[in-house]
Amino acid sequence: MQRGVVQHRWEMDIGPTLALPFNVQAVPEKINWEDHISKNSAEWGWQMAVCKMFDERPVWPRQSLYECLIDDGLQISQSQFKRLLFRAGYYFSTGPFGKFWIRRGYDPRKDPDSRMFQRIDFRMPPELRNLPRKERRPEKWTEMCKLEVMPSKSFIFLQLFELKDDFIQAEIRKPSHQPTCSHLTGWFCKPMIKTLRLQLSIRLFSLCPNEDAKNFLRNAYELIERSKKQEALCRSQQLRENKEASDRHNGTEDQAGGNNSDSEDAEDDEEEDKESDGYESPPMADDVPDFTLDDPYTSGEGFSNGYLEEMLRNFPLHEDGQNKPGDAPNNTEASDGEFEIYEQPSDDEESSDG
Repeated sequence: MQRGVVQHRWEMDIGPTLALPFNVQAVPEKINWEDHISKNSAEWGWQMAVCKMFDERPVWPRQSLYECLIDDGLQISQSQFKRLLFRAGYYFSTGPFGKFWIRRGYDPRKDPDSRMFQRIDFRMPPELRNLPRKERRPEKWTEMCKLEVMPSKSFIFLQLFELKDDFIQAEIRKPSHQPTCSHLTGWFCKPMIKTLRLQLSIRLFSLCPNEDAKNFLRNAYELIERSKKQEALCRSQQLRENKEASDRHNGTEDQAGGNNSDSEDAEDDEEEDKESDGYESPPMADDVPDFTLDDPYTSGEGFSNGYLEEMLRNFPLHEDGQNKPGDAPNNTEASDGEFEIYEQPSDDEESSDG
């Protein structure tokens, strides 16, 4: 045990990574894990595979990434996977990317293209939660994303990018006109988030022959048409606001350019203002309440060093990267709360949906 702690002591120097608050100023930077792992070990190959997946896509649902690695032939346990993720990524506790693992050094709050990697949720109406179901094995993540089978859980959250739905894929690829990434709806306006959720509901309700499901389906079709109109108005208004802001900015530049009597200090101040116009330090909407897209994850803004130390001690690896005795090679059950895929909604959250 002492040898294992000494061998991996470098990991204790890594800064906060788990359950970061959405308004954190800077995201964790990449670390040089290559300096601490032997190239001839299985662990090196596993870590390289995880980093390659993050290079291909900067934001991943944990279970989706795990299944991709398993499908590629990597036989790693959940405990090993946790350590690999810890070295390569981080995640926010709440917000539009809440609980999704993000590549170190990448900040989705500064990249409008990250909107397609946001999360979306579906809640099973109470009337449909006790329907008789055939006994079947738990769905794989990829199967859930196909939207061809009703979920076995009453609440799920998925990633927009992975959903097999033409309408959703077309909408999330449209340019974002939101000036900043909101803690409430990310890079989308509220009507668009509602539209996407309704489309997901339509796909799933259509799989159920129950009469209650048909009623929910008819209602969803009516609501989505209304939501689409609201989204079009929201987009048009945002375009006008962006144009007005751009005109004001250009007018300020012209005025400043024509005033040759300004002092050097004033010019320096103006230059500093220009540099801060981008997304270097975008407002993180501190006054916005926790992510209300039925986000069940509102507790825990970080973990202590004691938690990290316990995690590292509980999951030591041999020098060759092999499992310790008792560490199942392909255990798909996540033991820690931060890795849960599903969560039962609370009564308070249900009432807010109405």
